[in-house]
Amino acid sequence: MGLLVLSPFEQFEIFVVESLQPSSLLPSVILTNYLVYLVYVSLAIFFLFVVVGLLNPYRIVGYRWQVLSERIFVFIADLVHQQVGFIGQRFVPLFFFLFVFILTANMIGLVPFSFTLTSHIIMTFTLSFSVFLGLTILAITYQPNFFSLFIPKGIPSGLVPFLFVIELISYVSRTFSLAIRLFANMMSGHVLLYILTGFCAYIFNDLHFLIGKVVFFVPFALVLAITALEIGISFLQAYVFCVLVSIYLCDVYVSH
Repeated sequence: MGLLVLSPFEQFEIFVVESLQPSSLLPSVILTNYLVYLVYVSLAIFFLFVVVGLLNPYRIVGYRWQVLSERIFVFIADLVHQQVGFIGQRFVPLFFFLFVFILTANMIGLVPFSFTLTSHIIMTFTLSFSVFLGLTILAITYQPNFFSLFIPKGIPSGLVPFLFVIELISYVSRTFSLAIRLFANMMSGHVLLYILTGFCAYIFNDLHFLIGKVVFFVPFALVLAITALEIGISFLQAYVFCVLVSIYLCDVYVSH
């Protein structure tokens, strides 16, 4: 039990790993576990999708991981084409990056005693707000009458301010819904895994009852099943994030 944290939410705490100050003239650099795992995720993506692809660029048939990465790219391209159409193909690299980054962060977070970036609202909100801001700028550029879309046609003039505020709030809430959906799903899954894992350890360490060794396999099998479910949720949440962003991108080019 010594390796387990005291609280299910302690695994989400951000703490200082190292404080570096190369020179007295330079400010100190604080390394946190959040920053360390952000570097881990970035290096993993760089290695899997860049370095592996350059191992032998002259092969007619690529390695298995190269084929898998190409299928992921085609999968994302088909997703964007279905939701946005041909005009959205230039945004495929953006969607590919979003999908790969979220999926990689989710999968690394499933490693025991690791840290999950997407279980923090600051990370998910940064992603959603960046996308939301970019889409808003694109919408204003593409549709000069963008703000008129917040006013439904054929309504009395007295209701215009009221409905404009409602539509604006509904539009801005997209940012929070994207961030909260990803954050809540990843955090709840990790909390559930922690509780069940702690329950397994408690039963297994109960030396007074031999039956505890037998009963141990029941919650342990449940932990394995939920871990498999979390792997599927990791993929699903990355997919849902891209689907919703593609729908919002479609609204940029299609008046509503």
